[in-house]
Amino acid sequence: MQQCQMQIVENMRIARDTYRMSLRANELDLSLFTPGCFINIKIDDSAYLLRRPISLYEIDLAAKLVRIIYKVLGKGTELMSKMAAGEELNILGPLGSGFPIQNDSQSVLLAGGGVGVPPLYELGKRLQERGVTITSVLGFQDADSVYAIKEFETLGQVFVSTIDGSFGQKGTIIDILNKQEIEFDTLYSCGPAGMLKALDEKYQGKKEGYLSFEERMACGIGACYGCMVNTKAGLKRVCKDGPVFALGEVSYE
Repeated sequence: MQQCQMQIVENMRIARDTYRMSLRANELDLSLFTPGCFINIKIDDSAYLLRRPISLYEIDLAAKLVRIIYKVLGKGTELMSKMAAGEELNILGPLGSGFPIQNDSQSVLLAGGGVGVPPLYELGKRLQERGVTITSVLGFQDADSVYAIKEFETLGQVFVSTIDGSFGQKGTIIDILNKQEIEFDTLYSCGPAGMLKALDEKYQGKKEGYLSFEERMACGIGACYGCMVNTKAGLKRVCKDGPVFALGEVSYE
């Protein structure tokens, strides 16, 4: 875990209330960053004491850049959306446990919903380098919320759903998976709890898989115990023990 100032290189709107930000990481050892981990961003305003946890979308080792995709959900992320190239943010990271990359997987399914889509892209890039066949199933609310489809298409076949049917297939990613016979060895997913629960119920005991959970975090380093989740082994901290857990590990009751 490292802390430093990072300079904004790009901050642009890519969908409704959704932005992509590139940050120059001259002082960070980006080799420590793995797909599925996150950074904690300090909003330089006295009204915001807690950092904002944001998952990593892409890690560019050659250019020493990290890219994030975030959605404006409150005043803190609204302030971030108004920042311009040249400004700086205080970053703490990498934090959390990332996705394990299985050496014996020949094919994988990437299943992302909403703001759970970004961390799957860097994972997909690294799996592609290993020669793994990648299928992505991505879900959004509507056409105005859709982003990063072209990027995921560089990894392999992509299926998209929207709740209102304004883009791709109408429904959820579960509806796509119930209709399409997608062959894969390992599942990797990130998204809302309801989606992860449905995937767990569908594939637990049948497939190897890993789910990244979204949770409100206070400290982001496991000290405050404010982001607890029930698992079959007892309570665990999403920020420290996760955010990635294996299929069947989390109890949804």
